[in-house]
Amino acid sequence: MYFNISPRSKIALQCGAMLLSYLAILGCGPSSKIDKVIVRGHVAFDGEPISNGEIRFYPIEGTAGSVSGGPIKDGKYVAKGRGGVPIGKCRVKIRGYRPPPESSTGDVAPGLEEGRPAVQYLPEKYNAHSELVARIEDNGSDMTLDFDLTDH
Repeated sequence: MYFNISPRSKIALQCGAMLLSYLAILGCGPSSKIDKVIVRGHVAFDGEPISNGEIRFYPIEGTAGSVSGGPIKDGKYVAKGRGGVPIGKCRVKIRGYRPPPESSTGDVAPGLEEGRPAVQYLPEKYNAHSELVARIEDNGSDMTLDFDLTDH
């Protein structure tokens, strides 16, 4: 059996088939939306604001999502990278940078105001071997989370 379909009808059928395929793809499977919140706060080390650094939140223990964070400038940070920090439990890693001493072989990072390289100076318990854990909660607005780090 042969059907005589006009070119206009063929285009309409093809567009309809593409639309149905697109809708099927969008409607299939669970939603991948991960609830996040912007986290902001202050970071100090031995009572002094960290003037140059970075903070990262790593989801742990069943918390879904990717790493988020932001720079620390003059003791303040806003973690809004990738839409914010996933709600749940996160390991927090904080790095602080300052100009290197004359004979430094430490962890070097992008420069400070002077354009010189900088050295990460915080103890490893706050970054490489972080002991910091935070529970990120959605209270309907940005969350404030301050860190007062010490060398002890």
